[in-house]
Amino acid sequence: MAERLGGFKVLKNVARLSLVSPGGDRDFPARVFRVIADEQINLPYATSVFSDPAWGLTLVVEERDVERAAAALQTHIHNPASFQPGGAILSLFPHKKKPEITQALFEAFGREGITTDALANSPSAISIVLDEAMIDRASRALFGPFTFSAYRTPADWKLAQKGKEQLYKEVVASYQEQRPKVYGLDYQDQQTLFQMELSSTDPGRFSASLEGIVGSGMHMTFLATCPSREDGMEEIAFCLPSSTDPASSDMANGRTTLDSSHALFPVATFSMNGPHFGDRYGIVSELFKALEAGHVDLLGLSCTIASITGVVPSSHLTPAVEAVKDRFDIPSVIRRTA
Repeated sequence: MAERLGGFKVLKNVARLSLVSPGGDRDFPARVFRVIADEQINLPYATSVFSDPAWGLTLVVEERDVERAAAALQTHIHNPASFQPGGAILSLFPHKKKPEITQALFEAFGREGITTDALANSPSAISIVLDEAMIDRASRALFGPFTFSAYRTPADWKLAQKGKEQLYKEVVASYQEQRPKVYGLDYQDQQTLFQMELSSTDPGRFSASLEGIVGSGMHMTFLATCPSREDGMEEIAFCLPSSTDPASSDMANGRTTLDSSHALFPVATFSMNGPHFGDRYGIVSELFKALEAGHVDLLGLSCTIASITGVVPSSHLTPAVEAVKDRFDIPSVIRRTA
C-alpha cells in the first residue's frame, strides 16, 4: 500500500559544493561554515559527516551566491572550491523518520534511473539534492510509492506550482539576533551511528540495507550523505535506536548487503528548528562555535528545511545540550525515547 504523505516542494536555481577535508583536520567544517557566514551567505542545505580521518561536506547555495562563496573559500580555506550549478532541492514531507519512506524513495529513484547528488533528513522532511533537469522525472517517480493529500497526480502538482515559486522560501530575516530563536531542542540517546560507502550512480542499493528494519517501528533519527575520499563513491550515515532486535544486531555487526559498513555505539542525536533557520545566514556556524566552546566532538550534522540535526558521542550529550542552550534562545528541551 502506498504511504500517504503531505506533499513535496522544490527549490531550484541552487549550486552544490562537495568537499573532503585533509586527514586529521577536525576543525575543517567549523572554518568552512565560518567563512560562509562571514560572507552573509545562506545555506538552504548542508551536511557534514566525520569518517575517520576526514570530514565530508556538502554545501548548497543559491546560484547568485556562487562566485562570492567560491572566492571566499579559495581565500580563507585555500580550497579550489568548484560549485556545480543547475541544481535543485526536492523535499518530501512529513518524513516521520520512518525507514520505510527512505527505502521506498531509493527504490523508486533506482527504478527510474534517477541519480541523487546528496540526501539528508530533518524532523519534518527528507531532502534530496539533484540536477534540476531531473525534477520532472523525480516528481513522477514519487507518485508510485506515495500518495499526497494535496495533489493526486504529477500534473496536479505541476499546476499547483505555477506562480508560487517563491513560496518555498520564507521571508528573509532582516536582523541577526544575538541568540537565534529556536522552537525547541529534542535529543535522543542510546543510538547507533552506521556509516557505509555506496556508489553515487546506484541509489537503489541502499534500500536493500534497510530491509531488516522496515516495519520494526524503529525511527531513523539521522540520515545524511557526504562525499567520500574514494572517487565515484559517497558516504551515507544514519542513526537508529540501539536494540537487541536481530535486525539492529545485523546492522551493528556489518551483516548488510552493502560492501562495507562501520557502526559506532553509543551516540546521541539532537535536533532543533527555528523561525529563521531556513533563510538566514550563520546558523550552522553558530552551532559549531557553541560545540567548540563546550569541547564537544561532533560526528555528523545535517541542516535542511529550517532544521538542524546533529550526532555526538553519548558521553558528550550533556555538554552538547548545555552548549546549544548557551548559544541559542531555547524555550524547551525534550528527551525522546525510542
